[in-house]
Amino acid sequence: SATPSLESYYNCGKGKYTLLQLPERADDKKMPVVRIVDMRQTVRPGKAVPIFSPQLKEAIARRVEQKEQVILFLNRRGYSTSLQCPLCGYVAECPNCSVSLTYHRHENKLCCHICAHVEPVPAVCPNAKCRNPAIRYSGVGTQRVEATLAKLFPHARTVRMDSDVLKRKEDYRRILGDFRVGKIDILVGTQMIAKGLHFPNVTLVGIIYADLALHQPDFRAGERTFQLLTQVAGRAGRGDIEGEVVVQAFTPFHPAIQFARRHDFEGFYAQEMEFREQLKYPPVGRIALLTLKGRNEEKVKFSADYLKQELQKAMVGIKDLVLAGPAPAPLLRAETYYRYQIMLRAQRMAALSQRLAVLIRSLTLPEDVTLAVDIDPVALM
Repeated sequence: SATPSLESYYNCGKGKYTLLQLPERADDKKMPVVRIVDMRQTVRPGKAVPIFSPQLKEAIARRVEQKEQVILFLNRRGYSTSLQCPLCGYVAECPNCSVSLTYHRHENKLCCHICAHVEPVPAVCPNAKCRNPAIRYSGVGTQRVEATLAKLFPHARTVRMDSDVLKRKEDYRRILGDFRVGKIDILVGTQMIAKGLHFPNVTLVGIIYADLALHQPDFRAGERTFQLLTQVAGRAGRGDIEGEVVVQAFTPFHPAIQFARRHDFEGFYAQEMEFREQLKYPPVGRIALLTLKGRNEEKVKFSADYLKQELQKAMVGIKDLVLAGPAPAPLLRAETYYRYQIMLRAQRMAALSQRLAVLIRSLTLPEDVTLAVDIDPVALM
């Protein structure tokens, strides 16, 4: 992998794994030139944030004119990320989850990407005191990128590739087959076009919101962003023509974006490990994430406070233990369940997991509150 996990690379340093390196690209192809565009400079007072910066627009026009291919990456489905009333501030939210509903234009519906709840699009603001007919959409999804490209480049053949489009098994193969033989000029897609694709005629990759996942409340947010940007950038310049990558970001100086620009995994690893060591996050320490969930938020919160007291008693004597929480999960409500989390961090997991097992067996929680224990979780959502 061009972007191994920090845990894997750490294990190489410790001698647990053997490190094999491929410092050059296959056939000695040059790495693409990466340009970062500060999107804060493109915002005009009173106007919406543009989807494409002038630099990316110009680059797409040039490549399409030269009969080369373009990949545009945005890790967000749908047309708009929320439906909002500019007068009263109403936002269409999912009744089961603590997220706003995403607008899908082709089907003309509002969808929840967590629990799959669907509802029709209101003609006026649903707030009884407002009823404003000028309710509008905000945020950008792949559908909106596709629609905007059709207006800006009407002669270019544009195709979108995300889980809303790929309904059948053969759709994936068909779209990539068309792209390979040159029937498609611009391919717009989510994470599924980020890795492993080899198209020699792709000379430009545009990353529309590079910092979309950067500010999530997860210690791996920087690592995931770095991996994704590096992998997407690697789709450009795999043929005889040198590739170019345009990265649009609102936080262009973030280390994850800057190290990805230089294709510098070692530099990112060294910088990220400083932060992990300070806070005893993996791969330096180990994590046990305890999630309580139930339909009554007060009951779940009370159970989480009770569990913390029991944990403090049970974990006496474990050195370097850090107990954080209880706190609402990053996604507080999912599929009608409220969720609270407690995180335990320690150097070694053996003693911690043994005591956890004993505690869980003796723990009495309300009937409608459940506890899940995740050792070394991959995501904190």
